[in-house]
Amino acid sequence: MSALMKRARAESPPPRGQELVELAVLVPLLLLIAFGVLDLGRLFHAAITITNAAREGARYGTFHPDDVAGIIGAAQGEAQSSGIDLPSSTISMTCPEGCGSGLAVRVTISYPFQIIMGLVFPDPNLTLVRSAEMMVP
Repeated sequence: MSALMKRARAESPPPRGQELVELAVLVPLLLLIAFGVLDLGRLFHAAITITNAAREGARYGTFHPDDVAGIIGAAQGEAQSSGIDLPSSTISMTCPEGCGSGLAVRVTISYPFQIIMGLVFPDPNLTLVRSAEMMVP
């Protein structure tokens, strides 16, 4: 008789509504993971883009160290080609020891980044800061 009872238990369907409860528990977790991955990808894209933009601005500055507008324009152009708009107020150019031959030109970009999952984190605003420094020949 016990073998017959085990067989009946194995063949019986799960209680009604169990799948719905499992789905209700797992869907928020899966959405949290999906949006977290999406935010992380956006964050890496923005960080790489502003790093390249700072590098491009510094490269332009090595040949034209006195052209601040050109340096900002070169950085903005590089960022726009990757889909990120950089206002000129987020880009700064300095010459730590003076702008001359054999001295460094530094371009720093501060980019305000807003994550999608603002409801999960207390402050959804991040500031990414990247800089590049190159020597003027």
